[in-house]
Amino acid sequence: MSDNNTLYVDIISPEKPVYSGQALAITARAHDGEVGIRPGHAPMVTKLGIGEVRVTRGTLANAVTDRFAIKQGYLEVSNNHVVILSEDARAIADLKGVNPEDIARIRKQIDETKDPAERAKLQADLEWLKASDKLLKGV
Repeated sequence: MSDNNTLYVDIISPEKPVYSGQALAITARAHDGEVGIRPGHAPMVTKLGIGEVRVTRGTLANAVTDRFAIKQGYLEVSNNHVVILSEDARAIADLKGVNPEDIARIRKQIDETKDPAERAKLQADLEWLKASDKLLKGV
């Protein structure tokens, strides 16, 4: 999988694997803040929030960072292998622009919905759209 100087990273969404390969480091937005993983990291499992995962690959002298949008999920680290399972995961380069009308439509649905479970789902969809838009703009 990987040697002692690299990680092996898998980012998986229900639709398909999004990324699989070696990395020098990754940074992800956990539910309670940002987490950085480098080779030799202690085993752990954490819940991910909506946001960005950055995978740094290549060599120390010639590093490249790939960026992914993650819609919640889990991150596991074990023996220099990082697995990210997400409700939705996409390379930032593959994201399309967010339509402001979609955001307005979801906000209206949230206001009109009485069911708490449906409200929570709509709120998560709204946060995903807003985070995607922010990542696309590089903010």
